[in-house]
Amino acid sequence: MEPLVVRLSDSVTIIHGDCRDVLPTLGPVDAVVTDPPYGLRFMGKHWDYDVPYADLWRLLLAACKPGAHLLSFAGTRTQHRMAVNIEDAGFEIRDMIAWVYGSGFPKSLDVSKAIDKAAGAEREVVGRAKGAGAKDPDSFGNGHNSEYSITAPATDAAKQWDGWGSALKPAMEMISVCRKPLIGTIAENVLAHGTGAINVDGCRIATNGERLQ
Repeated sequence: MEPLVVRLSDSVTIIHGDCRDVLPTLGPVDAVVTDPPYGLRFMGKHWDYDVPYADLWRLLLAACKPGAHLLSFAGTRTQHRMAVNIEDAGFEIRDMIAWVYGSGFPKSLDVSKAIDKAAGAEREVVGRAKGAGAKDPDSFGNGHNSEYSITAPATDAAKQWDGWGSALKPAMEMISVCRKPLIGTIAENVLAHGTGAINVDGCRIATNGERLQ
């Protein structure tokens, strides 16, 4: 299938197609920012069965200029596999950036409730609270909060395991900072290809009108 090319402006073009077919037609590119499948088997979808393999990253490497940087997002459970495949393809792992956020919806199993459920015990409702409902994870903080019941453990075993869960609240994604190997020194590569360095000063955030150093 031929890729669909949509030119939004002189500097923005969207190419809808199989990256394995499109990447060899691109280049050379200065930098890449990508959010590939995390390999978490999200909802049983085939496209998320694994992280991208090294051969795919090699196609990306070939499309990059020497010294081009790659920023690749990854999940906490499979970030190590993503980084290994990127490195095996020929990129250098230069650093890591942590994207920390507070909007992740907890997917932890309440162990105490699971024990009571397995025992067929009915838990007593001891209160109500407001927050994002299980079917409306985006509702918290937008004025459409749901209410949920607060229940007390019914069995002795459930009381022992009250407060325990199976997972932490998702609150961070890792970003691998990678670079295609240079040709010569950094200075030589920058002058020849315009790549290989990071504009650190351009990323500083001002406070009270003063620039951070």
